[in-house]
This record gives sequence, structure tokens and C-alpha cells, in this order.
Amino acid sequence: MPSFLARALPVLGKVPTASSSSGSHVTDAPEIERVRIGPAANHLHDAMMQMYWAGVRRELPYIILTLRRWRTRDEFSKTTLPDEEDLYIHGYDTFLDQVSHSSRKFGDRYRRHAKDELKKTGAKENKDAAPSYTEALQDRGWDIYSEMQSNGIRHAIKMDLQEREYREPDVLRRRARMLLQSAQFLDIDKIIEYREPEALISFWKQPAQAQISVSSYDESHMPVLVPQLCFACDVVIRGSMFRNIKTDAIMCEGCYRNHHYGHADMTKVYKQCCLRKAVSAKDSQEICTCMDVRRRDDTGRLRNLFPVDNDSKNSENHLNTKGTSGKVRCGLYELTDMVAEAKYASTQSKLGAKKTLESAKREDQIQYRPSRIKNLNGESSGAKSTTTEFANSYGATTKGTEDVPFYLTDIVDEYPYGNVHMALRVGPLVIENGVSNTHGGVLITSRDPPNLQVLRDPSGDIQYSLLLTGRTERNLYSQHRPRVPKRYKAMMKQVVGGTFCGFFDQPTEDQIIDALLEESLRLVETGITMTEKHAQMEQCVTRIMSILKGYLSSRIEAYIRSIVDRLLDPSIDLRWNFSSNNCQTFCDNIIDRSLFGPMFAPRAPVTSDAPPPFDSPYPLYLLSFVCRPGAYVPERARSKYDVPNGLTEEYLLKFRYGRHDESDMLDTLSEYWYDWGAFDGPIYPYQDLFPWDCTEAFNRYPVSCGTCNISKHAWAFPFDTWSLLTLHLSRPRNLYPHCGLPASDTSTPSLLHNPTPASSGVMPDMSWFQNRLTVLLAQDALLTAAAAMSRCAPFRESTLWLHNSPQERNDRLKLGGIHRAQPFSHHFEKGAYHQYFIAGWAHLTRERKVAEYEKLRDWKATREDVGSSDNDDGGCGGGGGCGFVCGAVGAAGGAACSAVVGDVGDTCGTGCVSSCGGDGGCGGCGGCGG
Repeated sequence: MPSFLARALPVLGKVPTASSSSGSHVTDAPEIERVRIGPAANHLHDAMMQMYWAGVRRELPYIILTLRRWRTRDEFSKTTLPDEEDLYIHGYDTFLDQVSHSSRKFGDRYRRHAKDELKKTGAKENKDAAPSYTEALQDRGWDIYSEMQSNGIRHAIKMDLQEREYREPDVLRRRARMLLQSAQFLDIDKIIEYREPEALISFWKQPAQAQISVSSYDESHMPVLVPQLCFACDVVIRGSMFRNIKTDAIMCEGCYRNHHYGHADMTKVYKQCCLRKAVSAKDSQEICTCMDVRRRDDTGRLRNLFPVDNDSKNSENHLNTKGTSGKVRCGLYELTDMVAEAKYASTQSKLGAKKTLESAKREDQIQYRPSRIKNLNGESSGAKSTTTEFANSYGATTKGTEDVPFYLTDIVDEYPYGNVHMALRVGPLVIENGVSNTHGGVLITSRDPPNLQVLRDPSGDIQYSLLLTGRTERNLYSQHRPRVPKRYKAMMKQVVGGTFCGFFDQPTEDQIIDALLEESLRLVETGITMTEKHAQMEQCVTRIMSILKGYLSSRIEAYIRSIVDRLLDPSIDLRWNFSSNNCQTFCDNIIDRSLFGPMFAPRAPVTSDAPPPFDSPYPLYLLSFVCRPGAYVPERARSKYDVPNGLTEEYLLKFRYGRHDESDMLDTLSEYWYDWGAFDGPIYPYQDLFPWDCTEAFNRYPVSCGTCNISKHAWAFPFDTWSLLTLHLSRPRNLYPHCGLPASDTSTPSLLHNPTPASSGVMPDMSWFQNRLTVLLAQDALLTAAAAMSRCAPFRESTLWLHNSPQERNDRLKLGGIHRAQPFSHHFEKGAYHQYFIAGWAHLTRERKVAEYEKLRDWKATREDVGSSDNDDGGCGGGGGCGFVCGAVGAAGGAACSAVVGDVGDTCGTGCVSSCGGDGGCGGCGGCGG
């Protein structure tokens, strides 16, 4: 973050360190023998190019074998997913407006006019002079011009994509092309690895909410809720877990990776709400003491009263469903509050004073509103960076206010600590510093091949690595490093290379695809020895490589030359230092922003007095998300034309206040559907792989999630989708749940739904096939639309302002996504008190949960703007026992904030309260997208 490390306190030098984060490194590694190659200036470029081509060659067999499996097995070859035949690409309109210069200027004028209108209608007299006739006429003229340009760009891109829609879909050929895309041979990513928090520094470890389980039942049959402990290490589980399908033992991810990784009896389970399993039919009869509730069904059998099925057609007369203080309430409606209290208790320090959500609520005179960073000034746009975007690899402090959930306000310290380690991936190469026993240098290794349908042990040359050391005179060494399994938290897409989407060289791409299809059928799997199979595969790979090298060489040459020049620059330090050159800063410094800064690569040489340092093909890449360090800041949206923080931004910004999250980004997003929302899984297609609702708020786009296709779902958050795609491809099958929902639920759209009993903890072949194919379809939809955008000259020109803007924070406009109609979807906007920890609909049946969710979502989708006071009865979820109110006490809790709409009534500062009805049920913030 800009000015983040600059505010580090001097006492940082006195902070004790653990082995994983000593003063010289952040990653432990053994001492490895090194062999000197020679001066880096003479050898680094050639050595990296050799490693690159060895990596490409190593990964091709996975693509060939997967394609062969998909075309020779009937269950795969005869299965066609709907999105394979749906070639219509849409949903990118908001992204166009977010990065286009004329649209951004329109947004600025819109926000200024809205502010003027607010002043005119406010209580205070408007002392600002109204705009003159000339100024108003100019603004209107610019608005018309902006609309004309925007419509022209949309039309041009749509016409480009329309040709694709009328083609006869060739499913097999498209699968071959998507498998080649999955290698991402010309992509650049920032890779963020998991690190354990510092054991010696407790205030740098702010725990996530625990997984809650039932330990026993009290006299009234109410469940006693406690944190779930790991069966192996007795540590509280705060993220995803692993269950033994034979013994039901629950294990944390750390123990699974250390002792049981890949065991067939272990299956992954997302953190989830325990209420569905907590209350049996008998217990529900005892918990509910309401006299007017029907106890038996039409056959005379006792009914299961939980989950509650209470709507206008099936009215249940439970007591005090809104939770009014001073009145007896049905015990079934207390269960969600009990879960919230248990989660809150799991976040508190064992040594600190204990308090409940109810007591915290009583202490606050008004609804809590989190403090916010008002301004983070970016540093100069020079080539060298000295600050960190997301927390710090070792530790630092900020005295500025933070975006924090209300329950962390008492424990945010002067030393936020994320323990984040970052590396830079270029194609199959991984570059990083901060590794122990590397003599203060930089390590260059190979990534693990993408996880596709077929498993295969990588060749032995994957252990080959390069070590670059020295300050002014830099030397290069080679090593053979044993492979260590990596645990990733997130990926950040930096550069989309654009291979195999018809963008660079369509004839050569077709030639490579033809060769891949041919070679996949040449392989013989039976009747020959392993040695013969290996020789056969080598011959196939050699024939494809002869074409592939010509396709990739000119561009990867420019990539590697750029990075080598940065690595050899004496002004760029290689040695890891927690305050001046941690791994995040190092990754920023070796990306040449003069080369990769433009959002779309120039298609011809740019007129300049200074010639480029080396020859570069045009265009060099398809799309760039590279940002200056000052761009990574929390963003408060004040209008529907502003660009809210995206999902990846929010996940990484959590580290700024010391939050240690055991789950990776994908699992954390999935917790919305499994844990907070208590849906037991996704409610619409694609959400098990891309866990969001793509419905746009504020009438921006008419298609809602559930009726979308893969392109609409992916283009809702293009940067996040591209980043998640890389994370998906790094994930093996055993790191996905075998079954995402109860086997009895036959209506789920989840790809993880396997109604047959699990004989293995790993998902079946067909589910894995659908998983991988859906991931590839999302990537193909992104690449196809991005290629059309890059071919549109007016749109390319409209984005040139981004990387040249004097305000670094404008760079992040290409990282954002839609304004989310998904209620309570932002990390810091989940409402207040109990509503932060669990949805108010958690006690209802799944059908009623979805109905209440859609009621609130659709209300947000039709609102006029951020902070508007639309009066729509559909917005209140307090009816029917859902309780979209502040905290646990229903209307009474809502009364605390019903009068403070806007800057006080929400938790994101945008004036978007979650309930708009007139029953006093203000529900805090509905996750406006600000």
C-alpha cells in the first residue's frame, strides 16, 4: 500500500521472529548445492529461455493425454455441456464503461451533478453557485458525445463477436483449443502463497470465524455450539476442512496436507453452517413451544419443524418471529442468533474480556459504522517501487484508519500482519526472492503443470532451477531442488498473453490444433512397455514443439528480455528485506510497466524519441492488469458509475488489519453460500467454481444470475475470473469436495452434486470432467471477448489514459467488477452484529432461503443508484420470519438504525440499507458494491 511501510514504527526491529519469517527471508528451504554457471549478464537470458522451453515441453503431454481421454471415452465424448454450444458472449458492457476515458468522465460529471442535487434538496442552504448556461450546455454536449462513443464501441465489438455466433460449433476442435489456452504460455501472474501466522506475535494474528459444531444438547433440547476442533491437532478449524468418509473424523487443512494428502478416504468439506444437522425432528418438537403451530402432518405423523417453512401459503404461528425485545420468542428462531454468538466468541482472545454480540450492541448508541481510509497517496510513477500493496511479508504498521468489521475494532493493532509471500509466474517459470539459503538472491523454478483430466508424474528436469545472486556484479548458478507442495491463497492475473484465441496468428494456431488432434490419436496405451510409451510421447511432443516454438518465440523472447534487464539492473535489489524489498515489492520491480503498463498492447510502434530497448512484436500481449503500487486501495463507490473493489482486491485487503485467513480465495468466496448464507451450496449454475451472483445492481444489466451463461458470469468480474482460473488450474482434484450438497437435494446446479454414496473422497471422473471443462469455457469466453476489444481501435484508444494517469489509484479501474446485487457480499458490508456472522434466513428451508435472498437481490438490482431512497416493499426481508434486521432482536434491533439511513445506517458508507420496507427493519448494509 502507498505510504504503508513508510509509516512503520522503529520498534519493528525489536519484534521477535520465527523461523518462517526471519530478518533475511520469508520462506524456509534447505541448503542446496549450487553449481556456478557464470556471470549473469552473459548467461541469464539463455538459461531462462532454456528453462521456459523445457517447461512448455514438460506440460504438453498433459494436454495431449487429456484430449485423448476426452475423445476416446464415451462418457466424455458423448457429453456436451450447454455452454459448449452457446456461443453468445455478453455481459462485458460494464467493463467497457469502467475503463473507457469518455465513460469515466461521464461518471465524474454524473457524480458532481448528483452532489449538487443533494445540496439543493438538503437542509442547509446551497451556497455554491449553480452552473452557468454555457457550463451546463458543455456538460450536456460531453454527455451526448460519451454516449455516442460508448454505443459505437459496443456495436463494433458486438459485430466482431457476432461472426462467431453463426459458426457451426465444432466441439472437439474447441476443446483442443481450450486445452492449449489452459497452459497460459504467455501469461504473467502474481502467485500468493499461504504462510502460517507468527506464533510469537499474537496481535498479528486476527483469527477468522471458526467452523461451528454441536457438542451436546441442553435440557430444552437446544444445541450447545462450540468451535470445531481438528481430530489430529486439536486446533480450532477456521477454514475448509477434510472429513474421513469412513470414520467421520474432521481434520484441518494443515494436518491433511502434512499427513494425509491424497488419501482416498479423505474428502474436502467447505466451512458450512451447522444448523441443518444440529436439529432433528424430535428436537424441533421440543425446541418449539408455540401453541398454535401444527404438530402433525396429514398422515398423523409428527412433523419436522426445522428448518422452518413459513410463508403466506403455509403460515406458521411461531411466537415473536421478529424478535421484539421483552417478548417470548420461538426457540427455532433463536438458533441463528446462537450460531452468530458462537462465531463471535471464536474470534475473541482467550485472555481478553469476554462479551457477547448482544452486549456489544447495547454498548453502541447507534449502529456501528466502520472507519475508512480516506486517502492513500500513491508514490511516484517511476520504475522502482518501495512499498507494498497487500499487508507485508514480515510486518509493518499503519496509523491510518482501516476498513474493518465491527468485531475487530477493539483488536486492530499498530502492526497489521498478513504473512503474505508473493512470486511472479511467467508462463511455466516462477521467480521469487525471500527464500532461505539462497544467499540473498533470486530463485527461478518451474511451476507444477496445470491440473487437467489425466494425472501424470512430471519429468525429473522439473527440479532444475536457477539462482541469481550479487548486488552490482551478479552471478548465476544452477541447482536441483526437491519439489515441495505449494499451498496457494490467491492468484493475481497481471498479463493475459492471448494465445490460441485467434488474436496473434490464426493460421499457425489452426496448424497447432490440427497437430494436437492428430497426435492425440497416435498414442497407443495398451500392449507396449512404459519405456515405449515414453518414447512415443516424446515423439508426439517433438512434432508439436516444432510448430509451437515458432508461434511463441518472438513474444516470449521479449518477455524474458524485459525481465532479465530488470534482474540485472543494479538499482533493483535482489535481497529480501521486510521494509524495503519484500517479495511483493520485488515482483512489482521486475515487471516493466513501460512495456506491460498499457491495458491493451500497442498494435504498432509508438512514436517516441527514444527507441525501444529491444525488438518487440506487435501486439506483444492481449490484455494487461498491471497496476502501479498506489492503485491497490479500498474504494468507496458514490454512484453506480464508480468502480467498486473487486473480489480479489477485497480478499487481499483483509491482510491489512492482521486477518489471518486459512482458506484460499475460492474457499472464502464459497463460504458465502455454504456458511454465511446457509444454503448448503450454490443456488445458481457456475457458483461452485466462480462463487458469486453476477446480477448487477442499479438497473445496469437486465440478465440475472441463474439465467446467465458462462460468458455473462465471467465478465461480471473479469480480473477476478482470470485470477481464479489460474488458481483452479493449480488445484488438483483432491482439493475439491466430493459432494457439495446433501445427496437428497436433486435441484442443485452444482457440479459437485453426486447423489450416490461416496466410496472415495475424491470427486468422480464425470464431475471432474465438468469441472475442468467449465473452467476452460470461462477462460475461452474471456479471451474471445478481450480479443474483440483489442481489435476495436476506438476502444483501445479510450483506455490509453489509464497507465498515464497522474493518479495511480486510477489503475485499479481495470481490476473492479460490477456493482453487486448480491446482498451482503462485501467483506465489510455484511450488516451489523449477528447479521455479520450469519444470514437472517438461515433457519428457513432452502426454498424459503432462496426466495428471501432473491427478494433482496432483485430489490437491489432495480434501485436507481447508490444511496437512493427508492421505496419498494420488496426490499424488506423482515417479513415471513426472515429477519433482515440489524442484529438478533428483529424490529427492535432495526429501530436502532431505522432513522439513520445513509452514512450511518449502512456499513459501507454508500447509503444502501438492506431493507426498504416500512416496518422498521433496517438491515444494515446490503452490500452495495461500494
